Amino acid sequence: MIILRKDKLNLVEPTDEVMNKAPQPFNFEVDGASAQNIANVLFEKMKQLGGVGLSANQVGLDMRVFVMGLGETKIAVFNPIIIRYGKIEESFNEGCLSYPGIMLSIKRPTKITAAYQDETGNIVEQEFNGLTARIFQHEYDHMNGTDYTHRASKFKLDFAKKKFENKRKKIIKKYAVKTMVEALNDSKDSN
Repeated sequence: MIILRKDKLNLVEPTDEVMNKAPQPFNFEVDGASAQNIANVLFEKMKQLGGVGLSANQVGLDMRVFVMGLGETKIAVFNPIIIRYGKIEESFNEGCLSYPGIMLSIKRPTKITAAYQDETGNIVEQEFNGLTARIFQHEYDHMNGTDYTHRASKFKLDFAKKKFENKRKKIIKKYAVKTMVEALNDSKDSN
């Protein structure tokens, strides 16, 4: 039986081997009793990280599992496969917990039909539309050993990284100055 704890899971680097290969199928015959715990811990970790989706391989687990949730809706997805893609596609800015702060405009179908197993091992066939379809496809990319950065041009990716780095530098500078001013004020008060 696999027992996970949220506090023991951390995001791995996007270059980690587990992120760049398709994870192993989840075996319900061997590990089925652990499925609910795995789903619960991934949901907790996703919420803690402020995401709307989290794949097991993003936290170093070599298993074909992801969770997604918006508001009160939570879906645990084991061994997913996308059966059909809709014909209409839209571009939308996506982010990823593995690349904090990097937003990329990614074009994806607005509707998909997928099959997966839920926490009990039951096979579910479900249609997803709009944002839930996008989240499913984003996490499904992780299940195939890839991620959203591979769907953007090198130019767009480099531009997004540069934009983020400039923003990060401004924030660091702002708080460094603020901290220095506070330190100077503190030293004046103690004299």
